[in-house]
Amino acid sequence: MATSRITPDNDVLISEIEIAAPPERVFQALIVPDQVTAWWGQEGMYRSKKFESDTRPAGKWSSKGQSMDGGEFHVYGEYLEVDPPRALAYTWVASWTGDARTTVRWELEPTPNGTLVRIRHSGLRARPELAESYRGWPTILGWIRAYLEKGETVESRKAS
Repeated sequence: MATSRITPDNDVLISEIEIAAPPERVFQALIVPDQVTAWWGQEGMYRSKKFESDTRPAGKWSSKGQSMDGGEFHVYGEYLEVDPPRALAYTWVASWTGDARTTVRWELEPTPNGTLVRIRHSGLRARPELAESYRGWPTILGWIRAYLEKGETVESRKAS
């Protein structure tokens, strides 16, 4: 099960999970478009339907999908750090937050049983309401773990 906490200054939301897969495999699941759309989402919640990635520093990324109410959402940004298979960082701008620009950093640490995956979503202090909005990272970490460990996809995952 994933854990989540916010730093005392209310700026960084940190979520972690251990995945029984090597860091190289986890990294690929974060950047390869067909893999991202296979695991990111759940019927009855939201899901990524299109993911584009120019995975290099200053390269752009974007995700378009379907929200809980059946509407569309768009999340996009620019890669700040690409260090396979250890770290991936990018800016994050979500259609449901207006022009709020935050930063997401994935850290992949090898463990005896696979990879400790840590997400640091920062830049929340200026917009405290975003911290609540982004409390869904543990669910997302559960989706990527189910994909990598059991082959579970959005299509095979039970609806909420």
